[in-house]
Amino acid sequence: MISHLLRTGVLTGLLGLSSFSLFAQAAEPADSTKAVQRLFAKRRTGSTILALPGGYFLGYGAVSTAQGTDGGGVTLGLGAVLSSVAIAKSVRFSKAKEEEILSAYQQGKPIPKNIRRRLKQKHFKG
Repeated sequence: MISHLLRTGVLTGLLGLSSFSLFAQAAEPADSTKAVQRLFAKRRTGSTILALPGGYFLGYGAVSTAQGTDGGGVTLGLGAVLSSVAIAKSVRFSKAKEEEILSAYQQGKPIPKNIRRRLKQKHFKG
């Protein structure tokens, strides 16, 4: 009786493991599409948030430099760096670039390596 229960339990466990591995498949195309959309939206939001202080420092630094205030050049430089990073980020993760990548993906082409590398598990979760 005990050996029968043990055998049944082991068999059930093995069947459970094999069926569990069936569910652990690669990401579905819809999942990958949503993940790319989430990544691009998050990066665009980040570039907008970065552009706000960048623009402020750029403007304030330009006015301070024109007036000859100490530290105006540093503020201008900081604003230029922040603004250029924000612009570069918004160009790399633009809506047009997102649509281009997704349409190519739907036609069977793989997602570019630089985008795949940035996709994390959090982008696949709803």
